[in-house]
Amino acid sequence: MPIFAAGELVTVSIKAEPLFTIGPFTFTNSMVGALLASALLLLMGWYFTRRSTLVPSRLQSLLEFPIEWMAGIVETSGGRMWRGFVTLVLTFFLMILVANWIGLLPGVGTVGEVHHAEGGAELVPFVRPASADLNFTLGLALIAFVAFVSWGIRINGVRGYLSEFLGEPRYMAPLMAPIHVISELSRLISLSMRLFGNVFAGEVLLATMLALVPLAVPTVFIGLELIFGFVQALVFALLAMTYITLAIAEHAHPDEDSSPHVAQPAPAETHPSAPEAA
Repeated sequence: MPIFAAGELVTVSIKAEPLFTIGPFTFTNSMVGALLASALLLLMGWYFTRRSTLVPSRLQSLLEFPIEWMAGIVETSGGRMWRGFVTLVLTFFLMILVANWIGLLPGVGTVGEVHHAEGGAELVPFVRPASADLNFTLGLALIAFVAFVSWGIRINGVRGYLSEFLGEPRYMAPLMAPIHVISELSRLISLSMRLFGNVFAGEVLLATMLALVPLAVPTVFIGLELIFGFVQALVFALLAMTYITLAIAEHAHPDEDSSPHVAQPAPAETHPSAPEAA
């Protein structure tokens, strides 16, 4: 996406730019952002395993806060089997949050190699936010898709999971089955496109502000992008949790009695008759 500023052309590509190629494998600048986010999370994990104490320090408390806060949300809203997928939801949240915030560091998206072409010079940054690449967001959405489908099959069985696509009554199956299939696939599309669209729009906004106005004004937008990056990570993680919870709760277990239980009145107690008053 080209942006004209002060006689120069600032380009924000909608796809990740390749940096180098090793055989059939092309290494892009968004992969650098994803690797940096992974390395930072691994460093945090190393800190917790080596330096954590029973009485946490300020840094440890700061790092533990988002994990405990997100785990509390999953415990409250994830149903009775929340422990089975809380790690996946936390991984989604932390990975997307760190990947989004890395895109706001100085030099990310602005430091790179200048390529000269017929239309003029074009800057190819060395690092781009990983979430601004549709391949990254689609990969996360595929993991979430496989997770909630596998949970639905694990809890309800293959037959029970597929029976949801047929709907009730059964003679409506030719109409309901395509609708349910499209509904399942729409979750995959919405997860990937929502995250990609919001992060890419933020990248274009920051590039435009940095090119058109002094540094003081883009600082305000950087603060807003911090909030938006957090919100997008939270939305993706909570949607993944919701889809898994729905897949678990779509069918009642066969051994469970679905009929309402009616409380039976307790038998009346017999008391010896009181002597009649004289």
